Amino acid sequence: MRKALIMITITVAVLYSCTHDRVVPYKTSSGPIAKGDTVCFQSDVLPLFQTYCASTGCHDGKNNGEDRILNLTTYSNIMQGIVPFNTGPSRYYSVIQDGSMPPGNSPKLTPAQTATIAKWIDQGALNTSCATATCDTTKTTYSNGVSQIFSTYCNGCHGVAPGSGNVILSDYASAKSAGTSLKASFLAGINYTSALPAMNMPPSGPLSSCQVKQITKWINNGCPQ
Repeated sequence: MRKALIMITITVAVLYSCTHDRVVPYKTSSGPIAKGDTVCFQSDVLPLFQTYCASTGCHDGKNNGEDRILNLTTYSNIMQGIVPFNTGPSRYYSVIQDGSMPPGNSPKLTPAQTATIAKWIDQGALNTSCATATCDTTKTTYSNGVSQIFSTYCNGCHGVAPGSGNVILSDYASAKSAGTSLKASFLAGINYTSALPAMNMPPSGPLSSCQVKQITKWINNGCPQ
């Protein structure tokens, strides 16, 4: 009789706990996705693949040779190496995370950029885009606005010496030197008005009008830090 009562008590407790479990939203590796905290593929993730993985001579789908015909410039192609909700088997993320890609002395993604890709995968790796926010033209110093643009869109080619075209944008002194000594060509390049199409930057496509305004103001103001 005592054993029967114990079993009944346990059964009731289990049933009670099951019926009162709190329903939680999908949980990523870093916790539930907060409202308004969605990573936007088009503005946050795609530029990183285009800049650090698909720069000229790498995975832009235009070059012959081992692995170089791989095209990492579009969502559908990137998804061939991504497993939604799971960074572990996502091979494109894995080679970025372990430092094997980009290879050798090529500029690497920052820890924050790698975390952005991981978060995007954890959220389902959707082809998302976000509404354009009001342009903040006060972000016109290197440390507040400009360096972030360079890091996302330019440093795959201009992140380590000697840099494409001998231009380095990953540190303030080098970026200021480029913005000052190459002012005319720099502005023509980011406005996609260069006489030589190959000089239009970034090669993957124009920056947003807001980003162009921010860099232009930075250069015209003497490239403040």
